[in-house]
Amino acid sequence: MWLELFSTHPEVIRVGTLYLQIVGPIYGFYGLGIALHFAMQGIGSVVLIVVANGVRLLASAVGALIAIYWFDLGTIGFFVAVAIGFCAFAGMAVNILLRVKKPANTAAVTA
Repeated sequence: MWLELFSTHPEVIRVGTLYLQIVGPIYGFYGLGIALHFAMQGIGSVVLIVVANGVRLLASAVGALIAIYWFDLGTIGFFVAVAIGFCAFAGMAVNILLRVKKPANTAAVTA
């Protein structure tokens, strides 16, 4: 239904459906990673989470290239690489958040 908002071409619908079947169930992990990204912004420590998102992007791109050109998996390999990148980002984000230390100078705020 949503894909037809963009195109009614059968090949577009086929590839879009395949993407949603492979990557769609994994979007929760990406959402978790992004939510923790914003939490890290609130804490004031964003360097590692930005690096984690960069690693996700790099892992998805390299994984997709390997899947397509080495294993000849085509579109499915590309979508699986994107899904793996989303899972890796969520794992790195949780790990980073769990390792955050409380700031040493936590002076009380006076009104």
